[in-house]
Amino acid sequence: MALDSWFRRALLVLATAALTGCALPRMIDSDVQSFVGNAPALSGASYRFERLPSQAHNNDQDQIEALAQEALERIGLQRNDDAPRYLVQVNVSVDGIRNPHYRPPRPRLVVGANGVVYEEWPWAMDVEVPWYRHRAQVLLRDSTNGQLAYETAAVFDGPWRDTLNLLPPMLEAALKDYPLPGKRRVVVELPVAGAR
Repeated sequence: MALDSWFRRALLVLATAALTGCALPRMIDSDVQSFVGNAPALSGASYRFERLPSQAHNNDQDQIEALAQEALERIGLQRNDDAPRYLVQVNVSVDGIRNPHYRPPRPRLVVGANGVVYEEWPWAMDVEVPWYRHRAQVLLRDSTNGQLAYETAAVFDGPWRDTLNLLPPMLEAALKDYPLPGKRRVVVELPVAGAR
């Protein structure tokens, strides 16, 4: 009886540990490049969003700009559609790329019982896990003359396709150290769904 009770407790602990492992946050490591333009990039300035014609009918653009607004507020920029200092353009793209961890199956040489060497192919079906490259770019232009003040982009490669979920940490990474230029890798924790 004591062994049965101990076994149940051990099984419960293992199940809890396994389920907890599924709820760990993802770490989003973005490669960031930032550039300063001819116009000064200022903190505490106002802005409004500007859209390209291709973005005008994009259903996700409102949500993308709402996420960008939160990130811009964290660095001290305030939205003001009536009197903006900057025009902000947010571009997001996702492309399917070759999985860098994929290794196609290869035959191996086997020596048979009769001493003959032949090729043997693996029996298991080989499936390549999809891999995606996400890119978030933010451009700030001076609203009076259209000169570029600041350009930054964050790129993240991984097996996840949920771009709108990945966008907040990518924007945070892209705008980290604003208004300084440079190339860097920034790691931001993506909170577990429902933990916000």
